[in-house]
This record gives sequence, C-alpha cells and structure tokens, in this order.
Amino acid sequence: MTHIASIPFVALFGQMAARAWRVFTNRRHVTELKYWSDEQLKDIGLTRSDVRRALALPFYRDPTSSLSNLPEFALPTHLSAANTAKENPALTLIDGCKPKSGQIAA
Repeated sequence: MTHIASIPFVALFGQMAARAWRVFTNRRHVTELKYWSDEQLKDIGLTRSDVRRALALPFYRDPTSSLSNLPEFALPTHLSAANTAKENPALTLIDGCKPKSGQIAA
C-alpha cells in the first residue's frame, strides 16, 4: 500500500494548504502590529509606515517577507574580527594635566 503523500497531487495540495495557513497566521500577527505604539514599533526596528506597507500587499502574499526585506534587517556587507584595529579611534588623548579651554578629555 502506498503512502497517501506519495501521490503528487495530494502532496501539492498539502503544501498549498500549509502555505495558505502560514500566510493567514503571519498576516494576523502583522495586523496586531497596527495597535502597537510608535515606541513599541521602534523597539523592534519598525515604523508605522512599514506595517501599513506590509498590510497593503495582496491577501495571498506573506507580509512578513516584506518586513524582513527592510534595509535595517539586512546582513552587514563586511565583517571583521572584534580585535582588529580601527582606522579612526573613538577616543583622543590630550597632552598635559589640564585641558585647554574648549577641549574635553576622554
């Protein structure tokens, strides 16, 4: 006896149903973001216009895919080790015990 998922039509229908359910639940979760405050959205790196843009997609498109394609969530293009020397140091040492007027010691 063959397994029912080995029949291509049944397997395809199962995949389509799973995708439709995933899109439905993701759209429901993104819809919840409409009721969050601007501060809460900022905490997770989104703006209200990002949420509106994601919900403006057709009903069959997954809104979370448009949110994950935002530039803020893109991977860095260059990676370096944490102990490599930086070209411009963040702190500058000032000679002498007393700083001159207008200079701030770091």
